[in-house]
Formats: sequence, structure tokens, C-alpha cells
Amino acid sequence: MIQVGIDIIGALADRATEGGVLLPLNTALVSHHLDQALNSPLFRHAERQARFLRFVVDSALHSPESTIKEFDIGIAVYDRRSDYDPRMDPIVRVEAARLRARLREYYEVTPPEHVRIDIPKGRYVPVFIPVNGDLAVVNTDLSVLVPPFRCLSADLGDHNFCDGLTEEVLHKLAQVPGLRVITQSVAARLEQIEGPKPHYLLEASVRRAGTEIRLVLQLMELTGGGSTHFSKIYQATINEIFTTQEQLAEEIRRDISAALHIRKRVTGASTS
Repeated sequence: MIQVGIDIIGALADRATEGGVLLPLNTALVSHHLDQALNSPLFRHAERQARFLRFVVDSALHSPESTIKEFDIGIAVYDRRSDYDPRMDPIVRVEAARLRARLREYYEVTPPEHVRIDIPKGRYVPVFIPVNGDLAVVNTDLSVLVPPFRCLSADLGDHNFCDGLTEEVLHKLAQVPGLRVITQSVAARLEQIEGPKPHYLLEASVRRAGTEIRLVLQLMELTGGGSTHFSKIYQATINEIFTTQEQLAEEIRRDISAALHIRKRVTGASTS
């Protein structure tokens, strides 16, 4: 087994090594594996450690040449204020040890099929260990920033629905081959370290009238003057909240994939 860490990936401009040949790193595969881990019972009931793991993995994938500092994790994951001092507050170090133990427990129960995520002791940059060379496959340069969907209501239940829908859409998009999905917390960090910026912004607003939901979604180019690349209005009837969220998220995933010509790009790259 060949270990491929972010130190190597950063130096090789997001590339992995297989048999001495440099090939693009499949970030979509890593993101998909991360989603699988976070949806497991071990992480579903450990919200902060799940946020910790998602933050460091997303940060490493979207800015492989940067370091991940204890201060950044304290602010982004544990809601510390700007005057947070890691020397006085050891929460990140304590939780990192717990996260490493939880990852070991997860892999004991669920052996990885394609990639294993490890966080070496004394650092916060994750290491991706490929299984059977599965990381060395095609990748594209598409990336999309997905901030929380806006709820146009003061009702707490509507806000919870919006938050859940955002998470469902993030989960669906993270499984699209060749698409990097950037969360708001990672985007804020990229701004601070002047890392690579996302190519697209996906925004949505949600309104409810009784059991009817109306969602207005826009996909905008961030590298081409901010023009709207795709826009659509979605409507749904809430019968069961989780089912409605999943159905809307799946429809959005299909539309975004088509709007960005994901299948065509990945197929063309893999046959060239």
C-alpha cells in the first residue's frame, strides 16, 4: 500500500503517485468517502468531531499547499472568538485525540474500500491512504461554493428545513465525479490564506406556504464576471421532511451536473 499524504499532494499540485507515474487525485472519491464516514452511527452522534473531520478534509482538498492551524479549527469548528488563544484553551488538541480514536474505531468496524483518512498525531493536515490505487483517477478543475440556503421565514421549523436541505444538497453534490464542493467555513479560510477560489456559487432561497415549498436556485460564475449560469424554481409538497429534502437535493444534483456538463467533461478527460 502506498501512502499519499497532503504533503505530497500539495507538492505535486493535487496529484497522487502510482507506480512512479503522476496522476490526478480524485477529490470526489475522497469527498464521497468522507460523506460515508460522517453518515455512519459513530459520527452521526458526534457532531463536533464530524465538523472537525469535514473541515480539515475539505480544507486539505481545496488548498493542498496550505497548513491547517489549531487556531483555524477553533474558530471554524468550536465557535471560538477572534481572541481565542490555543495555548490557554486546549479544546482542539483534546478533540483531535478523540477524533483520531474515533477514526480508528470506524475503520475497525468499516474497512475502507477505496481510501482511508488519517490525521497524524501532532498535526491537523489529513493524510489520504489509497486502497488499490483508487485515488489515481481522473479529476477536473470544477468547484462550487454552497453557502447555507436562505430561509425567507421567521419560523424555526422552516429554518431547520433549510439547514437540512443544505446538508442534503452538499451530500449529493459531493458524490458528483470531478466536482469540488466547498462549504462556507472552508471558503472563509481560503479567503484568509489566499487559496484557490471556487469557480461557481450556488445560492438558493426557500419559502413555505402551508405544506407547499418553493425554492429559487441560482448557479453563478465567480470567474466570469458573476453572470448567472443556471437558474430554476423548484416546488414540492412536504409529506415527510427527510423524503422531501432528499428528493429536492437529488433533482438539484441532476440539474447542476447537467448545467456544468460534468459527465461530458469527465468522460472526455478519461478517454484523452
